[in-house]
Amino acid sequence: MRRVASCLVVAAVAAACGPATPNVGTRATAEDHASEETALAPSQATIGRFSKKRAMKDVRKLAGDIGVRVRTTRAEKKGTRYIARRFRSMGYNVNVQRFHVDDGVSHNVVAWWPGSRRYPLIVGAHMDSVPDSPGANDNASGVAVVLENARLFAGTPQAEWVRFVAFGSEEYGTDGRHHVGSEKFVVRLRDEGRRRLPGMVSVDMVADGRPLIVGNSGIAEDSVAKMLYRDLKQEKIGVTYQTTCDCSDNGPFERAGIPAGFMYSGEEPDYHSASDTPANLKPKDLERSGRALRSVLKRLDRKRIVRLRKSG
Repeated sequence: MRRVASCLVVAAVAAACGPATPNVGTRATAEDHASEETALAPSQATIGRFSKKRAMKDVRKLAGDIGVRVRTTRAEKKGTRYIARRFRSMGYNVNVQRFHVDDGVSHNVVAWWPGSRRYPLIVGAHMDSVPDSPGANDNASGVAVVLENARLFAGTPQAEWVRFVAFGSEEYGTDGRHHVGSEKFVVRLRDEGRRRLPGMVSVDMVADGRPLIVGNSGIAEDSVAKMLYRDLKQEKIGVTYQTTCDCSDNGPFERAGIPAGFMYSGEEPDYHSASDTPANLKPKDLERSGRALRSVLKRLDRKRIVRLRKSG
């Protein structure tokens, strides 16, 4: 993730906040032709609790065992394979998108529940890190939050309305470009997908700081960002609303006119350094951020998706 603080502008959020095709990152499967009434697997009676232990295991695997995950490298590919296996083990369909950058190949991992909608809410986190940094907070923390929430919502009615993505090549590369994975994802949506997609949430650097920060870059309509803010306030999770620079994978979505939100726990001393290790994370903050995303996803239904589409 790019540095945010110098670009932050605090935005007033008051009562006014109230009330697949293959181009969405999937292969052409029966899901692409399913009717709008396709049934999901039987729902869990309740949504489980976010597991800090499971999430930290994912952080340690990505930032500890695999380590530095610079785009197009073998380590980034190892991270891709690990994340794809994790999604598949939960019962999700998975497509690994390949794209070229820096004279090499990088990847996005796209996961969707069988029978889910063609144009759902996208929830993503980038899996690459900068050179010499294990990228525990930036951004194994975001990937871990996404993976654990995917586990919680597997087979539930909410899974019908969400698609999970681990983006490659978010950090700057040798060609001076950033957010390449999410940019490629948006391009592959094509016109219909960009028009019908209700929104996107980027989870980036979420395990070292309080309160949680949500917002967007101010490029596109802010309905998703305000949705995040309202949901977290209702759950009594400490949160502030800020308009940021184009600092994370929400940027390419916003530039395409798709409402997108950003979850971030603020600047911290290990940013883009060799000390960004699992040992330097705050597991309680990781858990807090996981509960925050859970609070948003548990409210997903047809009405909410329709409202987001109308606001975009």
